Amino acid sequence: MKKSRIEAFTDAIVAIILTIMVLEIKVPEETSEFSALLEKTPYFIAFIISFIFICAAWYHHHYLLAKTKWFSRRAFWANNLWLLTMALIPLSTCLGK
Repeated sequence: MKKSRIEAFTDAIVAIILTIMVLEIKVPEETSEFSALLEKTPYFIAFIISFIFICAAWYHHHYLLAKTKWFSRRAFWANNLWLLTMALIPLSTCLGK
């Protein structure tokens, strides 16, 4: 399997995961009140931590792929399992609402 295809697929999934995380942060109904934003602080913190984690994992994934010459079927499924676990991260930005 071509490494470039796996890289493109992974990039697309990571972009979707990050987009879903942003969509989970709801705009407060009282937009003129600063206290309404403060109520959303736990969600912002969860988003920032999740975003940093995903970016670090994505960077290391690209570093790992830069060192590889080929991609086995086993590595392909390991990559998909990794993407599955990353897809669960947006739950941290929506739990407790």
